[in-house]
Amino acid sequence: MRILKDHKYNSILYHARREFIRCGFKDASMRTIAKESHVGLSNIYNYFKNKDEIFTAVVNPAKEELFKFITRQHTEESIDFNKISTFGHQEEVIECYINLIGKYKEELRLLLYHSQGSSMENFRDAFTDHMTQVGHDYRELEKKYFPEANNISHFFIHAMASWMTSILGEIVTHDLNKRKIREFFREYFRFGFAGWCELTGIKGEAG
Repeated sequence: MRILKDHKYNSILYHARREFIRCGFKDASMRTIAKESHVGLSNIYNYFKNKDEIFTAVVNPAKEELFKFITRQHTEESIDFNKISTFGHQEEVIECYINLIGKYKEELRLLLYHSQGSSMENFRDAFTDHMTQVGHDYRELEKKYFPEANNISHFFIHAMASWMTSILGEIVTHDLNKRKIREFFREYFRFGFAGWCELTGIKGEAG
């Protein structure tokens, strides 16, 4: 039976996170994690089945919050099609992006670039697939309000999702402060909104 979470469990997670950040999943050492967390190597397995389970515990909160955030921004409850084009709405979303990246920068970097060999190694594809599905769902919502809008190909939506995955990777691997990230997202939203209006034929107000 697995021992309940306690200070040793939290110590393992804390020092495992540091080891994964230093070495990535593949090269992270269970012996180092045990030594730095002051938990015997054999005792770690009372808390976690293996290194993969520790890694998942470290990065999964970032994955879950990111996926939920992307979904939440594209539900009917969160979209006001009369205001979606205003810059004020974009500023709110930008701040959410900044806060999420600030909270989970290292975990996202691990998921995107250093998860090989773990059960999370397909994160890039999983995130792209999630954003693609969200994009398709958004198009269905959009059609309710703008039935005459031009159709968008499924591959285009997928390609844009893949691009956003790459953008996230660029942000978490560069030394960008909040001001620079905010500046980027302002440019990204302006560019994206203008292109989307051109592509769909939906007329909107520029931010």
